[in-house]
Amino acid sequence: MEDSTGLVRAVRRSAAVDQAIANAARLWAEGSTNPDSRRYADSLRIKVMALSDFFTFTTLDPSQVIPADVRQWRAALEERGLAPATVYARISYLSSFFSWLRENMSPLASIGANPCSAARPRAPRAFQTKAIRALDDDELRRLMEVVRSHAFFEGPAERRDYALLILLLMTGMRRAEALDLDGLDLAFRDEEIVITSQVKGGDYVARTVASAEFRKALLDYLASCGRTRVLEVGGPLWVRHDNAAAAAGEAGPLTAWALASRMKGYAREAGIRDFHLHQTRHTFARIVAESSGSFLETQDALGHRNLATTRAYVARIAIKRDKFGGEVERRLSRAATRPEPA
Repeated sequence: MEDSTGLVRAVRRSAAVDQAIANAARLWAEGSTNPDSRRYADSLRIKVMALSDFFTFTTLDPSQVIPADVRQWRAALEERGLAPATVYARISYLSSFFSWLRENMSPLASIGANPCSAARPRAPRAFQTKAIRALDDDELRRLMEVVRSHAFFEGPAERRDYALLILLLMTGMRRAEALDLDGLDLAFRDEEIVITSQVKGGDYVARTVASAEFRKALLDYLASCGRTRVLEVGGPLWVRHDNAAAAAGEAGPLTAWALASRMKGYAREAGIRDFHLHQTRHTFARIVAESSGSFLETQDALGHRNLATTRAYVARIAIKRDKFGGEVERRLSRAATRPEPA
């Protein structure tokens, strides 16, 4: 088959080429992922899934792919309603894969240029999409009521979701940071829980959570699935409780995709449209900013190194309450009325 460029294009790959692509995708994913990451398996799955989606979309051998094919896939991803950041990430994975094929002189990609180079969109600006915004107090109340109700009447998965939602809202943690938690990362001290986690950039941060509701929700969850010993011996704090996990006889770590999907479902039930899990962090930022009246305090609470990043979360700071003006005025009055020396 010949296309408009005059190139001969294959109609259908052979089964042998499909298997070669699958093997190469696995090797690339393993080589481009930190094996020490607690979310190593989840990262591998996401990367391999992105490549599988592209090579399902096109019937071409990798050596026959041109920029127009990548642009068509990009358009298809956008038509599915995927966020710009997700589309950019998937095309970036594909680009990295083609570079890996060329560097390893794979017969799958005997090409002179990476076909993604001329088809990749611009990197989206962080936190500038409509979906990434803080929940207002009414939306927050409705969402909490829905998740709390499910946790009260249903099983471990719903109790896990409730405890996780409280944690995300109370701390402003990123979802990867929260999902990476090990049972040994938590230390119970009087009325507080000290949580040590690895944040973006690789640093470790310890924070206290003094919420009695979170403590109760967490312990209820772990008791409901017989996993309270994870706080003593270690292991993933949050695990899967779906049918596939039950059939396999072991509960693997909860994936970021699964958590986001479940929270979107709760949000729809609460009447919140276009919910994005990162809104929990934006909501935390909004509440800190409104309570403190300070960009700097909000920056510190979010763990941002750059104040400009914080300003992307919080468009404006609430008017600061006058805490000290009265005292200043009283002293000024005293100075003004002090009698002059004779």
